Amino acid sequence: RNRGVLMDKDVIIYINGLQYAQTEEGSEPIEVITPGEYYFKNGNHYLMYDDADDEELTGSRNIIKFRDAYLEVTKRGARTTKLVFEKDKKTLSQYQTPFGTMNIGITTTQVSFKENPDSIELTAKYSMDINSGFIADCSVSVLAKSKKDNINILS
Repeated sequence: RNRGVLMDKDVIIYINGLQYAQTEEGSEPIEVITPGEYYFKNGNHYLMYDDADDEELTGSRNIIKFRDAYLEVTKRGARTTKLVFEKDKKTLSQYQTPFGTMNIGITTTQVSFKENPDSIELTAKYSMDINSGFIADCSVSVLAKSKKDNINILS
């Protein structure tokens, strides 16, 4: 793999499908388009962005770390977790919320990413369980593009 094709630090991040936990009412597709930052360090790619938690409107810092068949998503704020997606493995994490802690299991079947001249695309397919109960088969896709090429999207 190349050393960080997206040399531009400022990026627009498009995320489809990343769910930290399902509600009892069911889940809806999650789409996020947000400004963020990209960098490459010690063989890993990093995407970072901030978001607001719905109820409290307090910010969370999100870090997506990835390399070949490995993806790690860290959320820090009112809700805190670190989810690890590693092909053909099951990983366990804790999801801490203001209302208590849940144990999340992630069984990953696919993790891949592709570097293009001005963007990076990554995808993961996985099943999720919470407190040992199956929740859903899920997929997430992330696309990061240089902000200078997409200046009109967020204005």
